[in-house]
Amino acid sequence: MNRISQSKRRLARRLRSRRGREREGSALVEGPGLVGEALMSPVAVRWVLVGEEYGTRERGRAIVARCADDGVEADVAPDGEVRDLCSTDAPQPVVACVRPPPLESRSLERGRYLLAGGVQMPGNLGTLIRSAWAFGLDGAVIGAGTVDPWNPKVVRASAGAVFHLALIGEPAGLVGDGDRGGANEAGRLNVLRADAGGEPPEEVDEARARDWVLVVGNEGGGISPPLGCRGRAVAVPLAAGVDSLNVAVAGSILMYELMRIGGAEDGRSAPNGGGRT
Repeated sequence: MNRISQSKRRLARRLRSRRGREREGSALVEGPGLVGEALMSPVAVRWVLVGEEYGTRERGRAIVARCADDGVEADVAPDGEVRDLCSTDAPQPVVACVRPPPLESRSLERGRYLLAGGVQMPGNLGTLIRSAWAFGLDGAVIGAGTVDPWNPKVVRASAGAVFHLALIGEPAGLVGDGDRGGANEAGRLNVLRADAGGEPPEEVDEARARDWVLVVGNEGGGISPPLGCRGRAVAVPLAAGVDSLNVAVAGSILMYELMRIGGAEDGRSAPNGGGRT
């Protein structure tokens, strides 16, 4: 049985911070479910570590076999050593080092997107990315001030969606000059912002457009300028006495509603809830 090399141990420590992940161009993924998602995705996997005892189980053997098929380095090491590289309590001893692609640079003239502007809690961003993937959006824009999408807590909360959904850098010129007009300078993409003071999506004409971006903001401060005063505000109707929802909950409901409304308008299939949970 192999022991984990010092170089891998040192790398794992460096990858615990955003600065370390950016410098190394890598991130750690923990647990058999997420490592399995990584191996099935376009994201490059550098190496995998599997606990010796866990590797005798069906799921552990399957991961090692998948690595062999894909030409990915896979080492077996003492379960305790693999767990020591993890950041969760009582983790399963499976760890992978992946090379996340840089944030995509693309025009948002066509498509349906989420824009996370200043979302700082990893669990919230991960949940939003998971919902965007589940409901069929074209990508998630990682706006200024937003937590690193490859933070281990984001990856876990996304349930592996970060490996599959396009993650995009915030483009310049996203919002046009109109005070209420939602379209960008290309005149095609409608800006819809999640705001507790907004209207239900079915009452907003822009929600029926083929191309839009839903903007969600910081947990405490909301959406910052200039996006905070542009486009149309949409909201989830709430019971009397309730002021707001958690950003991940509100954003997820709004994404579902917008895809449902838009799907009915353009004849596309709306989300049907048939995927994994």
